[in-house]
Amino acid sequence: MFDAVCSLGAGFKAPSMYMLRGPLLDSWVDDVHSLVENYRNVWRQTGCTIMADGWTDRTRRTLINFLVYCPKGTVFLKSVDASHASKTADLLFNLFKEIVLFVGPENVVQFVTDNASNYVAAGRLLEAEFPTIFWSPCAAHCINLMLQDIGKLEEVGATVAHASSITKYVYNHCHPLHLMRKFTGGREILRPAPTRFATNFIALQSILAQKDPLRAMVTSREWTSSAYSKDLKARKFVDLVLDSRFWKECADIVKVTEPLIRLLRLVDSEDKPSMGYLYQAFFKAREEMVRRFQRKKKKAEPYLNILDSRWDTQLRKKLHAAGYWLNPACHFNVEEFNKHALTTSSLLDVIERYAHKDEELLSKLTSELRTFNESDGDFGRNIAIRERTKVMPGKIIYD
Repeated sequence: MFDAVCSLGAGFKAPSMYMLRGPLLDSWVDDVHSLVENYRNVWRQTGCTIMADGWTDRTRRTLINFLVYCPKGTVFLKSVDASHASKTADLLFNLFKEIVLFVGPENVVQFVTDNASNYVAAGRLLEAEFPTIFWSPCAAHCINLMLQDIGKLEEVGATVAHASSITKYVYNHCHPLHLMRKFTGGREILRPAPTRFATNFIALQSILAQKDPLRAMVTSREWTSSAYSKDLKARKFVDLVLDSRFWKECADIVKVTEPLIRLLRLVDSEDKPSMGYLYQAFFKAREEMVRRFQRKKKKAEPYLNILDSRWDTQLRKKLHAAGYWLNPACHFNVEEFNKHALTTSSLLDVIERYAHKDEELLSKLTSELRTFNESDGDFGRNIAIRERTKVMPGKIIYD
């Protein structure tokens, strides 16, 4: 902003308070309305996803942000202060219904919220009110809940607490922090956070990467000759760093949770829409966890049970299966697709529901499915075949 102002040169006169809060503000509001209308045209062409993001601000107000996503981008619609009333399913449903009516029910493909029970109930009411709209839980929230469940396992909780004690000591004392940075080559150690489930496992990855520098540090002459090394807390710190059982547990936990952390980064990324990749990515993460613990199946079993439980009861949705089926990178990879051929049934369920008794639309959709499946028409052209693994599903270029 300052660069833009300075580029006008000396003598530029800033707008008055009247202009800023009057004509200029009105002009900007008109520009935003115009922008939203441009997006609305895309909603009509491609459909869109409405997202409800609940959060609490610094004054403890309960706010719900509503955003609309389409291939052109994401638009912020409004923020609702829900502090005045209990967030019951009926209250949330009425809020959701109002947003859907504003966007246009015919334009909405899915409505995404977090996975709290009141949001789930409101989502079901929304689906009953608008039969062509799908409610989906936030994938990032579901995966965070998987990590939360994993964090409740006894050995995981003990290992995270152990890592936290090491990092707390280092970062609370100047000389140990100086030595740590010297031995790690300036690399920091991420500290576990009590309320951030994914952060705890990323912190374990971080401290495991510095295992050798930390052990070298506490056995070095610089450490043993320092005044710090004689302190009782310092001796406990050394015992924690040299505890081989901790490092073994840490390595096992990192090994088993790394694929899940990668999955979380995929669904929480703004680089590309994850709908066409989530189904495949989940099973690839699960297969990777199994592969890493082929010789220790019992070690991985509690983790896999947590993944399966959350997937089956919350995250497994027919839209995700349909996204997988319609992703050329998955569909035309014979070895990959044969593992999940049952997604065809979910896709047909999605099409029947989307068409909602419109026989003409249903016939058109099934005809297009055959064209895609058999690589007829433009789908069979060399350029389309070459780009199957390079271009994101549904990618549309707008001016």
